[in-house]
Amino acid sequence: MHLHCPECESDIQADDVNLVKTIAKCQTCNNIFEFSEQLDQALPPAPYREELLMPPGIEVLKLMSELEIMVNWRAIGSRFTLFFCLLWNGFIFFITFFVALAGQWPFVLFLTPFLLVGLYLIYSSLGYLFNTTYITVNSERVSIEHRPINFLIQSDKYYHSSDIEQVFVQRYSVGSSNGNPVYAFSIVMALKNGTRETLVKNLHSDEYGKYIEQQIELFLKIKDRPVKGEWGKKGS
Repeated sequence: MHLHCPECESDIQADDVNLVKTIAKCQTCNNIFEFSEQLDQALPPAPYREELLMPPGIEVLKLMSELEIMVNWRAIGSRFTLFFCLLWNGFIFFITFFVALAGQWPFVLFLTPFLLVGLYLIYSSLGYLFNTTYITVNSERVSIEHRPINFLIQSDKYYHSSDIEQVFVQRYSVGSSNGNPVYAFSIVMALKNGTRETLVKNLHSDEYGKYIEQQIELFLKIKDRPVKGEWGKKGS
């Protein structure tokens, strides 16, 4: 595109343009002017993006300077984690009880790591039953906080908003049920330095991930585009 001075209509040289501040200087008449309107007129209109409906279990608070998304895990969390927790602990504690009853204490020590895994599964399952995840977005940062239990399976995270290039949804396997794979979905950020960071995981449906992705990108004015490894989008 070519910029023109609003006073004398002269062409503006590239060296006289500050793209960060959208200010330019005319060498012909020394006029200093702001050219954001010319820039907006020259850019093609953004493609229409249909806004997704808010799925149940999600609450959104939109302000001029901040966006807050609340994820109620009891309403939307996968039941597979709880089911696996009950199955694992029932099996391990059953074996441990009868081994201890038989006085086979060396074997009880062998089972200790499996008992610890069972305790961790109980801890994380309580988090999915009682926690709410708060995703707060403003011009400075994106924060992900889990309350009331800041459990290990999903810890609090903080990122600079300016570092985010794209937000997208990924699908991954969490096990199998009756011979069929069980999948969960995560919300991932692609950062400008080439790394990827997981915001939220263990969503049982992609509709939650896609909705949260869209809300963050709309608020931060990030143009949506396919990303390698993204679930459910052509070209990824």
